[in-house]
Amino acid sequence: MTKRDWWKSNSAEGWKNILNKVKDTVSIALKETNEKKIDLIGHSSGGIMLRLYLSSEPFINSIFDGKSITKNLITLGSPHQAIKATKLRRFVDEKYPGNFFKNINYVSIGGEVEIKSRQTYLLTKLIARNSYKSISGDKNASGDGLVPLSSSLLINSQQIILSKTVHSGIFGNNWYGSCSKVSEWWHQINWK
Repeated sequence: MTKRDWWKSNSAEGWKNILNKVKDTVSIALKETNEKKIDLIGHSSGGIMLRLYLSSEPFINSIFDGKSITKNLITLGSPHQAIKATKLRRFVDEKYPGNFFKNINYVSIGGEVEIKSRQTYLLTKLIARNSYKSISGDKNASGDGLVPLSSSLLINSQQIILSKTVHSGIFGNNWYGSCSKVSEWWHQINWK
């Protein structure tokens, strides 16, 4: 995926483009490994897009049906439940709430960080409270510097909370994709 793909992710066509790339990549991975099922990991809005990818209903004339080839869906700092969500995020949360597809093991991972700590960069210190308020309605919520825990922990999923964890590398030292953090959440998952 390119930055340009991501910049277009505020439109349904942009989501479709990303989900087509997911579908193509999954197809290659299944063929190369000779496996029948795969685990999906999505960061931030990517986790919400993957919830849509699981569906067998058409999305802009495309059917992805990811549930037929997925065992585990892991989301990292994804703003699942939000008071103020984009139209596409709201659509996914209303159409496929919580752990909607029962044959999928949903795992949601949220981070907690003290906003004014040494773990955070200036960006976190500047935007965290407003972001939390916009998403959850509570500027004093706990979260990863961008997404509050109340949003990142998907209802009825396995929920993992990581301390001293920021949303991404531009928010601080340790984010969901840092080697030590991957090891931390990876070992807490109840794999299917």
